[in-house]
Amino acid sequence: MSAEPKKDDAVVAAAALASDGDDSEAQAIPAPGADDEDDDDDDGLPMDRGVGPWLQVLGCWILFANTWGLPNSFGVFQAYYTATLLAGAGPSAVAWIGSVQVFLMMAVGAAAGRLLDAGRLRLVLGGGAALAALGLFLLGACTRYWHVLLAQAVCVGAGTGLLGLTSVAIIPLYFRRRRMVAVGVAATGSSLAGIVYPIMHRRLIARLGFPWAVRVFAFVVTASLLVAMAILRLRPNMKPRGARFSTAHFRDKPYVVFCIAFTLIMAAAYVPYFFVDAYAARLGVGPGTSFYVLSAMNGGSLAGRVVPNWLADRYGGLNVMVPCGVGAALAMFFFRFARDLPGLLAAAAAYGFLSGGTVALPVVTIANFTPAPADYATRMGIGYSVAALGALVGNPLGGAAQRPQLEDTVEAAQREFQGTWIFGGGVMLAAVLTLLLAKYLKFGSILKGKC
Repeated sequence: MSAEPKKDDAVVAAAALASDGDDSEAQAIPAPGADDEDDDDDDGLPMDRGVGPWLQVLGCWILFANTWGLPNSFGVFQAYYTATLLAGAGPSAVAWIGSVQVFLMMAVGAAAGRLLDAGRLRLVLGGGAALAALGLFLLGACTRYWHVLLAQAVCVGAGTGLLGLTSVAIIPLYFRRRRMVAVGVAATGSSLAGIVYPIMHRRLIARLGFPWAVRVFAFVVTASLLVAMAILRLRPNMKPRGARFSTAHFRDKPYVVFCIAFTLIMAAAYVPYFFVDAYAARLGVGPGTSFYVLSAMNGGSLAGRVVPNWLADRYGGLNVMVPCGVGAALAMFFFRFARDLPGLLAAAAAYGFLSGGTVALPVVTIANFTPAPADYATRMGIGYSVAALGALVGNPLGGAAQRPQLEDTVEAAQREFQGTWIFGGGVMLAAVLTLLLAKYLKFGSILKGKC
């Protein structure tokens, strides 16, 4: 494998999330397209074929469902907390719960790579599953804001942080030519969970009440994570790697600007996921159907996790992210004009598809801003740690942009939430402009170059 990565390959850099190594060790995780004629790795185990690699995709699919699938479903919690359990807290305060959860998912996940480097997959999976399950079971007993913050935001967030990026770190150990397809298939777990979990939550709450609804959900999550733990494996030829952190990464202007764009994307992308359920209820959609809007959004995201990845292999990740980002921003603006359930469903499905590309592609695009393969892990860790700050503050700011209205009319509901949609769409457009700046700094043009 060449020491210089192909600039037009969308390398799954999250595979190198395990911290960094020297150049020879970095070659243990080959770039897509390398050695296409060889279907076996040096350890004699198959690459891209057979039951073993696809079992790893199944295990990673389960991890995606129970990590990124949780913030995709947070809108149900947002609506229930603001209306019932935490009625005294405003939408911005409640949004901090989900935002801290996403922040820890990204920040802790970047640090978990050290343990994966040391071959401690069982410790990472067991610790993450235990924390996530503990947080969900404790959530059923919560009655105050700080209870929920500690259980759902901190405990579940830290647990899913250990699990989340592990899912994309394992797949490239077993796939070379079909790596992008395998990652795309696994990533659909988060979208499918976002379809099923809101419906399950609402129906369980109506039938059993919130405490037992959360406990039943905790049992489902725990059981599925045990299945993932049983089938996930590291390749036996993985070697420990040493750190390669350097301040030189911060002097690479295109990479730094791309990380800023990634941060803006994370600040905007989850705003509709957090607030669309409450918006639907405010527009007069009945509580028995309002959560279907969130499921429709995740349904669109299901395709949005696969199609943009397929296009990125051909046209470049950044070149696909830009139109997806513009479309996602326009879809957020359109929420302001939705008046009924059909309009909300249309906007939600469109936004889910378009935002799927903006959220899924940074993980593969960072590699194209990385000159040396051995630096994939470090740059991935830096990128996720920085972008976690956007995930932390974006949704609370979107909640703070709401302006409560006393009238119980459609127009009043639109005015109440219009600041949220303008904030989300505006930040997403700022992310698009920053992506174009990163491309200009890399190629000297925003029209040329595959990145």
